Amino acid sequence: MIQNTFNPNDLHRHVEALESQLFEAISHNDILPKLLSQINRIDFVAKAFPDAVKNLEELKRLQTESVAASPGGGMKPNPNFTPEKAARLEQLLKIVEGYKVKERHKIVIAVDEVLEAAIINNWGLCRNAEFVYLYNGAFWSQLDENDIEAFLGKSFEKMGANPLDAKDFEIRAKLRKQFLAVAHLTTPERPKNTILINLENGTFEISPDRQQLRPPSQADFITYQLPFKYDPDATAPRWLEFLNKVQPDPERQKILAEYLGYVFVSHKVLKLEKTLLLYGQGANGKSVFFEVVNALLGRENVSSFSLQSLTNDSGYFRAKLANKLVNYASEINGTLETAIFKQLVSGEPVEARLPYGQPFILHEYAKLIFNCNGLPKDVEQTNAYFRRFLIVPFDVTIPDEKQDKELAQKIIDSELSGVFNWALEGLGRLLAQKKFTHSEAVTKQLERYKLESDSVKMFLEENGFVASPTDWKLIKELYSEYRAFCLDDGFKPVNKTNFIARLKNDGISVEKKNIGNVAFVLRHSIL
Repeated sequence: MIQNTFNPNDLHRHVEALESQLFEAISHNDILPKLLSQINRIDFVAKAFPDAVKNLEELKRLQTESVAASPGGGMKPNPNFTPEKAARLEQLLKIVEGYKVKERHKIVIAVDEVLEAAIINNWGLCRNAEFVYLYNGAFWSQLDENDIEAFLGKSFEKMGANPLDAKDFEIRAKLRKQFLAVAHLTTPERPKNTILINLENGTFEISPDRQQLRPPSQADFITYQLPFKYDPDATAPRWLEFLNKVQPDPERQKILAEYLGYVFVSHKVLKLEKTLLLYGQGANGKSVFFEVVNALLGRENVSSFSLQSLTNDSGYFRAKLANKLVNYASEINGTLETAIFKQLVSGEPVEARLPYGQPFILHEYAKLIFNCNGLPKDVEQTNAYFRRFLIVPFDVTIPDEKQDKELAQKIIDSELSGVFNWALEGLGRLLAQKKFTHSEAVTKQLERYKLESDSVKMFLEENGFVASPTDWKLIKELYSEYRAFCLDDGFKPVNKTNFIARLKNDGISVEKKNIGNVAFVLRHSIL
């Protein structure tokens, strides 16, 4: 079990031990040339045809034996050259004539040579899902297509390929595809009961037997570095003052801190299956929270795709979650594919793909946070859907004259280490509780969402309809009233079949009579 309290004395000692060190990432432009220097020229024929060297040596020997010096000068057939040797010479000539290495064979050979060099020289190079990573001294950074194609093209040329071929964009693309097809360089696996957070001055480790700041390790397979140093003494007075103004409810503040800590937790360690929604109209602090979180985690570690994009059938946007800590979008409106949404929030393996690439399965990917003025409507009416939402109301409006337009930047410039400590405190609380802090406001907001997302339930409640054992109304008439209600209030009406299903779900009996289907409802007067 992971410890949930942090010993200040131990942490100070670890920070002091690493005080003189900053683990700066080395640029791909500096690493790749060093790797390239370890690539040597090769004999493509010998690599393609394992017997080529032996056969060519034998051919040369037999060709030498097949002739003898002529008394008058020059060469003549050797009379002692036996028929068996002549037959063997003829056979070897035909074999050698077939020693023609095609382009596709050279590509296969070149990639095999790069992979062999990577293993022999212990390069920090690996493939995970459909991505290639390079260890840069601080963390594993993803090589984009241009980086890997340029490196493979230059390696191809160093091996002896025609320089023009090695620069050809189609050949470089083929080299990359071949690399992805055969690269089985091992991806390091983190211990299942360990939380690792990578910062400029080391990796903060939370494990069953210790919490410490230690040097980063290639074996951790961390794909990010937060853009600041860990400082156990850092505070964030502006940040806390801001929260007290826009979110004075202590329980809601705790949930926000806990979720930011949860961003660093693998589902293998703690699976809470929640997406965080910051809900409310404008001028309430959501945008400041958004900017500070982006800076805290590093903008390169945050994506901002809509929920609609993340859950569509293409899988392109889901693939982009692979190397992110969080997907934090400024809106959530639009339709969504519920099954994929539930998978993403639960951290379950989910299908994704890159354009022109094969589908693959994502196992570790970003948590989900959204700022929103409205919530998805007419969604799946199940507990499995609603329980995945952690909706934190932002219901304090800050007048324009009291807004500090530069507040987010002030916090970013001076308090990121302190904000991190605030999130770390939330993480400790989360690990102790094994759940998010209870907030009555958050619970009520979820119940309100359940009601407002079900246009049928809203129609029944606002029009005073309740289940009745005796009174009934024709479904045709009730459905007509429901459609008018939806048009007036901006809801998209469900079809009649779903309308009947939701009536039944709300405890209203539906029967078929000789005049048509009826619903057993009674209308109470609305005061």
